[in-house]
Amino acid sequence: MKWRGALRAATIALFAAAVSVTTPAPAGAQDLTCDEPGAREVRELVFRGNRAVSDDDLALRIRTTPSALLRRSLQLPLGARRCLDPNELALDALRLKRYYRERGFYYTNIDTLVQPLDKDAVRVVFNVDEGPPTMLTSYDVKGLEGVPDSAEILNRRRLRVGQPFDFGLYTADLDSMVQRLRNSGYYRANQVKSYETDSLVARVEVTLLPGTRARFGQPVVNVDTLDDRGQQISDGTVLRVLRIRPGDLYSDRAILEAQRNLFQLGTYRHIQVAPLPDSLQPPGDSIVLLEVRLAEDYMRRLDSEVGWATLDCARIRFQYTDLNFAQTARRLEVTAQASKIGYGEPLANRLTRDICTLNGRSNWLAEDHTFSSVLHYYGGLAFRQPRLLGTRWVPTLSLYSERRGEYKAYLRTTNVGGDFSALRDIADRTQLRLGYSLEYGQTDAADALLCALFSRCDEPSRAGITEPATLGVASATIVRVHTDNLVSPTRGSIMRAEARTSASSLLGTSDSLFFNKASGDAGWYLPGGWGNVLAVRFRAGAVVGRGLSDTRNFVPPQERLYAGGPTSVRGFQPNELGDVVYIAREADVTVDIIVPEPDLTVRYSVTDTSGFERVVPLGGNSLFVANLEYRVRDPFFFPDFVQYTLFVDAGDVWNRPSKPSIKWTPGFGVRLLTPVGPLQANIGLNPYERRRGPIYFEDPNLALSGSAISPLYCVSPANDIDIKRINNVLQPVRSGCDETYRPVERRPWYRRLTFTFSIGPDF
Repeated sequence: MKWRGALRAATIALFAAAVSVTTPAPAGAQDLTCDEPGAREVRELVFRGNRAVSDDDLALRIRTTPSALLRRSLQLPLGARRCLDPNELALDALRLKRYYRERGFYYTNIDTLVQPLDKDAVRVVFNVDEGPPTMLTSYDVKGLEGVPDSAEILNRRRLRVGQPFDFGLYTADLDSMVQRLRNSGYYRANQVKSYETDSLVARVEVTLLPGTRARFGQPVVNVDTLDDRGQQISDGTVLRVLRIRPGDLYSDRAILEAQRNLFQLGTYRHIQVAPLPDSLQPPGDSIVLLEVRLAEDYMRRLDSEVGWATLDCARIRFQYTDLNFAQTARRLEVTAQASKIGYGEPLANRLTRDICTLNGRSNWLAEDHTFSSVLHYYGGLAFRQPRLLGTRWVPTLSLYSERRGEYKAYLRTTNVGGDFSALRDIADRTQLRLGYSLEYGQTDAADALLCALFSRCDEPSRAGITEPATLGVASATIVRVHTDNLVSPTRGSIMRAEARTSASSLLGTSDSLFFNKASGDAGWYLPGGWGNVLAVRFRAGAVVGRGLSDTRNFVPPQERLYAGGPTSVRGFQPNELGDVVYIAREADVTVDIIVPEPDLTVRYSVTDTSGFERVVPLGGNSLFVANLEYRVRDPFFFPDFVQYTLFVDAGDVWNRPSKPSIKWTPGFGVRLLTPVGPLQANIGLNPYERRRGPIYFEDPNLALSGSAISPLYCVSPANDIDIKRINNVLQPVRSGCDETYRPVERRPWYRRLTFTFSIGPDF
């Protein structure tokens, strides 16, 4: 067990190293005079005496900055080295004094102290005497007489009477009040500000000048066409999408919304919506004319993708898009894609299958032959309306047919399906999607999964689950993307939450397929200096049956939760985190005759030292995954294209009401930044023994001719399940299978390494 303690220690060290190297430098900081003779490194930065303002806030306002945490704490040559600049130190005192003055502290004094730590390093101390604050005693706003909703104009002011006179908050309040007036129709709104300070007292008086309430006139549309094609989208369609009608109250918000509406069409290279110059406006102040200046782009395009992936072999995708369908600015998309090309029927032969499995050196697809032996495909068309009945919702109607699967878990075939969804922005870079889909199809799951989870261990009972049925699902999804790059972000955050339900016959769902599901992801990207990035992600999910307390009933295999693999916990192969079922090799199975013919009764079993043919992941109704990854730019040859990653992944998939058992797997990877997304190869260390579980075997030699397909037999070590001839078929006398089989320990240590590979966005 000593290696487990060492692993935990190494994991903690990796977390600490990643966090320490990623301590961000304040805005404006740089390596100061470190190349000059006698330069002294700033090991510590200390603020003393500050109470109204935090240390972190003050550190952002100055140029003097300590070296990276790992360098200054352990004296290792990692991270940025920053040295003392005496000139900047003197200016920093003035910067802090000015900042305190803006916050309402007019009598603050700043003193600096440089304390030697050794001959090449110092501690810099800022002694702060804040002094008494200048308090705001009155805050009068005039000029709103006769303005509708004047209380709303004054609402949410940040500067308050009885608090220090913060000039930044004062300026922000002025801008906000004028902006609210403009959004209420007062196009020429302005303000006259006045404030005075006397000793420790401040008084503010603001006079707002709303002017005349204005309305929009008829917008003027100017379109630059592409080549000699002529104008593709008519002025009338542009005005319909704009959603600004003559007579509407003027609003800056309406103009921004109009620009967003046009941008979402994807049909223009340039979009500008703004009021005409005052010289071109009609006489008076009550009408505002907008100019809509557009530059058209191509209205039709054909996109294609061709690639190869470990679990897909060859794959291909085509999409035709008409951005101006029927000359109405509505979008029509026709999509066709296929995967498992070369391995799945009917586009496969022995040669292509050898190529797909790398001539036998990799058995990825061979281990999933049940679900990868047929071509996976998607074919569908989608029709998108710019706006739904004048609202902010963007609706889409799709019709499709598809076949898709989850590695080693299930194969979902949708003969025909339809989806209606509506999308809208609810905040900055935050979208809400509401959808409803109705499918007619079937889900083929691994026999061992159906047997282990739902006691469907023979073909007739399995058919009740896998036969075609209707599935109606209502869903809601919120996505918030605040990153600097969608493909390979270096800062920002991504959050996603989804809820899905089919638990009502009103949705068109067959009774056997009811479920409720909720899942969510949250990821953060933090710059770590020198182009390095710290990435953190959490993922969680839960599935229940018809009711919220129903955790044991059947849940469609495609809605169960799975984890493990290159975008999850990288110490496990795809989907193998959590409970699994093993399939025995025929050579390892022992058949004991309990009762001879004609009343044949036998018992199957394997020994503890037996191997297994393949693993069947069971998934679960609960999931938790956490990823911590520190990405280091290649410092030698390809800093813009190659990154090295140190990661620690943790998580588990389990079935409630049992408890989770979190697994930790550290590792190392290499990322190549390509135009189609990061290409990443990882080596994860899995220090855990394989899970104990049931092991099954199907012996076709003992199924009598003309009978139903042979059941799946439990062969767990020391099991006591007799198999008798019932209805002309050898069947187990009871269901279930003991979880008494555990594969032999993986030795030597390198057999605990897991190799994963991925192409595309992270996680």
